[in-house]
Amino acid sequence: MWRYIVKRLLWMVVIVVCVALLIFTVLWFVPGDPAQIALGSEATAADLEAYRELLGLNDPFLVQMGRFMRDTFLRLDFGISYSFKVPVIEEFAIRLPRTFLLGAFSLVLNMVIGIPLGILAANHRNSVIDRGLLVFAMVFSSMPQFFFALVLVVVFALELNLLPPFGIATWKHWIIPVLAASLSGIAQIARHTRASVLETIRADFVTTARAKGLEERKVIYRHMLPNALIPVISDLGMHLSMIVGGSVVIETVFSFPGVGLYMLYGINARDYPVVRGCVLILAVFSAFVMLVVDLVYAFLDPRIKAQYVNYAAKSGGKAK
Repeated sequence: MWRYIVKRLLWMVVIVVCVALLIFTVLWFVPGDPAQIALGSEATAADLEAYRELLGLNDPFLVQMGRFMRDTFLRLDFGISYSFKVPVIEEFAIRLPRTFLLGAFSLVLNMVIGIPLGILAANHRNSVIDRGLLVFAMVFSSMPQFFFALVLVVVFALELNLLPPFGIATWKHWIIPVLAASLSGIAQIARHTRASVLETIRADFVTTARAKGLEERKVIYRHMLPNALIPVISDLGMHLSMIVGGSVVIETVFSFPGVGLYMLYGINARDYPVVRGCVLILAVFSAFVMLVVDLVYAFLDPRIKAQYVNYAAKSGGKAK
């Protein structure tokens, strides 16, 4: 098991390095001059050239890439923002916890609301409740996130004047962003839970448990749900990665000072250190979340854990 974890961690390193090379290459070919954006249209050619030299933008491609990889992975230095004039890592220390909390709160809503809705719909298959859930899942899974966010702002902030439309000053400021970030996830988790529960209901061990005369509650909560919810764990991990990694939309609509809004500022200003740092941090976070999901899988399902152990044993045998 430990050998499998170490191997996955090594793959995480490979993935992050590949992401770093890719984002650096993409930004190299993106049109736009950071010096021109930073100094404005009134800057002279000499000023622009001096600023590019100061930022190291006149160096060859391989020289800039090597410096970026060295600073990032050996010194853990993401550079200094062209626009904010402060180290990128300092902004991360402030903004990343906010984005993570936004994703964590949304994930909690996904679990607390989505899973019970899916179970309820599966236990009342083909009823009004079940069909209503399917409609709910179809609508909110298809609705663009920014559109629903704007609807929430119009209804709760402008029309009803119940909640503030932007900022994070108080706990009320978090309500609309969390709802906007989690509603599509609630719909998808509910639909996947319903499908998983319906599949597990027809399993032989559930039929056997009922044939033994066990109470329906024990059949559901002791035998059916622990197995039915295993596939849902992967969905929850993916949703957390998507919420945190795709926080640009939510944070832009609500002026939420997180990593997503920071990265958007960097893209608009051609602030390369900001964009590179944000992409790398989000890549590390997504890879780590998926690793945790795999380990939770192994903890909940003995069959998967046995596969990991056998895989490690075979790898050790080949190494010998």
